[in-house]
Amino acid sequence: MAISLAASRVLIVDDNEFNRKSLALIIRRAGLTQIEFAENGVEGLRKVASFRPDLILLDVNMPVMDGLEMCRQLRRSATHEELPVLFQTALDSDEEQVRCFEAGGSDLISKPIKPGECVARVRHQLEKRKLFNDLANFRERVERELKHAQAMQLSLLPEPKRLQAIAERYELVLDAHFETSSELGGDFWNVYPLDDNRVAFLIADFAGHGITAAINAFRLHTLIDRFPMQHVPPSEWLAGLNGALKDVLPTGQFATAFFGILDLHTDTLTYASAGAPNPVLGVGGDIRLLDSAGLVLGASRRAKYVDRSLRLPRGGFLFLYSDALIECSGEGNGPIGQDGVPDVLRGALAVNRTQPLIPLLDHFYARTKQPLRDDLTTVWIARRP
Repeated sequence: MAISLAASRVLIVDDNEFNRKSLALIIRRAGLTQIEFAENGVEGLRKVASFRPDLILLDVNMPVMDGLEMCRQLRRSATHEELPVLFQTALDSDEEQVRCFEAGGSDLISKPIKPGECVARVRHQLEKRKLFNDLANFRERVERELKHAQAMQLSLLPEPKRLQAIAERYELVLDAHFETSSELGGDFWNVYPLDDNRVAFLIADFAGHGITAAINAFRLHTLIDRFPMQHVPPSEWLAGLNGALKDVLPTGQFATAFFGILDLHTDTLTYASAGAPNPVLGVGGDIRLLDSAGLVLGASRRAKYVDRSLRLPRGGFLFLYSDALIECSGEGNGPIGQDGVPDVLRGALAVNRTQPLIPLLDHFYARTKQPLRDDLTTVWIARRP
């Protein structure tokens, strides 16, 4: 199906009036009606600024400023780098064609003008320009919408002021890093005050990344409010969330998750896991990986989850993260791996005891190829001494 060129504008630059009129008569056969004229390169440049053509039919040999120089000046402007310029010349030698293309010409028509060839070349250039413009406009719209969606996804995460308020209320140190491998991602984390003595933490990672994973993260955020956390153990809460996700996730999509409740009165962390990367617990000088076995969320309604309890007294910490931390690698460097996390964390604590995420991430990025091939979330939860 032919593309309509009725809205296209063509500028004819030629010092010969007969040539200008003849070219205008020919290109009207392509449905072009918005046509302007110039007699030399200087006048042509002024017309480009005022008429804003979609294509220029440009004679090579003209007084005042020839077509080659006009084209060179056009190409120096970023605005006109892609503007189609069809040279028309009476010389058909290889040297002449090289001169036209080196000056920035898009195509060339030999004189005497053949009407059929002229119409075909004009239509080809205008259709190509319109398709490129449509593609550029589509890309700009997609980029705007992705930025809007990215802002929406970031709004699902705890705001710094809220995080600081929760940290002060429960005498914690809370720090986190969230990064998607593309504009959108499938990682999610949050913190939930339950009462004066208990606070809950959730981290989830949906399979894949990009738009599909981000949509699933939005689904998760919507579902969370349907399952109050205050009066159920973590295993039961995860089971309810799992059933709800099974109803809405497409086949083959799932999420790993860790959900824990910290009781400050009893110094107890009770948690349940759905195949999340092994968290790291630090108490005194002991730093170890926790068991995080469990069926991923959204795979089966029959999934059962297990509560595990352990001590997390003052001065202790819990480190949560998504699998990008242990799976991403770089040239000459293998991934950190699950078993390597405690050692990396020990090194980070030796550098910065109060904010170990900073040296930990420095170490990670120094050995990892970027951009990341998966979404990365790290969460540092420490009880103040």
